[in-house]
Amino acid sequence: MDKLKLFLVFGLLVFNLSLYSFVFGFLNQNEFEIDFLPVGQGDAELIRTKRNFVLIDAGPGTKVLNELDKLVPVYKRRLDLVLITHPNIDHFSGLVELAKRYEIGVVVMNGVKTENGSFKNLLKTIVDQKIPVVYARRGQTIEFFDSIKDRVLITILWPDLNLPLGVSLPDKQLNDSSIVSLAEFKDFKVLFTGDISANVEKAILGFLPDIDVLKVAHHGSKYSTTREFLAAVRPELAVIEVGKNSYGHPTKETLARLGVQTKNVFRTDVDGLVKLFWQNNQWRVANSNQ
Repeated sequence: MDKLKLFLVFGLLVFNLSLYSFVFGFLNQNEFEIDFLPVGQGDAELIRTKRNFVLIDAGPGTKVLNELDKLVPVYKRRLDLVLITHPNIDHFSGLVELAKRYEIGVVVMNGVKTENGSFKNLLKTIVDQKIPVVYARRGQTIEFFDSIKDRVLITILWPDLNLPLGVSLPDKQLNDSSIVSLAEFKDFKVLFTGDISANVEKAILGFLPDIDVLKVAHHGSKYSTTREFLAAVRPELAVIEVGKNSYGHPTKETLARLGVQTKNVFRTDVDGLVKLFWQNNQWRVANSNQ
C-alpha cells in the first residue's frame, strides 16, 4: 500500500507520496496525466502518475464515481489524496459515496464551515472512515514521485493565512475561499482555480507564473477570468468544467476574453472528458467526444 508521509519543512507542509512500497501499483501508460471529468455542472479533476491518483474536487452527486470507475482499476481502489476546493455542493458531494467505496489517504480542505447539511454529512463520513484531514493555506506544497527525476509538485496559492480555520461563511462568500493550486510536472504547469472571482485573481497575481493550462474558474462565470488575470498567466489551453445550468455558464464575456488569449478552449459539456498527458517529453490533449 502506498505510504503517505506528512512533515513540516521550514514551515511549509509537504506531502511525500512514496510510490515504492506499492509493488503491484497500477502502471499508467503516460508519465503524467490530468483528466477533467464530465460530471455535469461541477468540478472534478483526476491527476495520475504511473502509480498515484490525486482527485481535485468531487463534483455533484455520484457522477464522479462513474468516471473514476473507468479510470481507476478495480485492484487499485485508492485515492492517495483528495482536495476539496471549497464547500459548495457541486465540488464536494460526490466524496460522500466515494469515501465508502475507495480507500482515501488524506483529504485536503480549506477549513471553512457552512450550515449546508450535505457538507456536514461529508464531514461525518470523513470522521467515520478515519480519513486524515489537512487544511490548505498559501505556501504549502504537495509532492509525489514515480522516480527521483519524475516529480509532481502541487503548490497552494490560495487561501492565505488571513482566512481563519473554522470560520463560518455565508454561501455567497464560499467561492472566494476556494483552494487555488498550481500543479507542475517537468516544465508543464496547470492552474486549478476552483470558483474564485476577480477579487481573488487580483490578490494572487503576484504569485502566478506563465502556465500551460488553465482550469477556468467558476464554470466560466463572467465574474472571473479577467483580462488582467489572463495576461498574467498566459495559458496555451483552457478547460471549462460545466454542464446544463441556468446561470448562462460559460458566459459569452468569459469566452470572448479567453478567445483573445487562446483558441484552445475545451468544455466538458461539449468535449466530454478532457485529458492532458505528458508523453515523449511533450504535453498533449485529447477528449472523449472527438
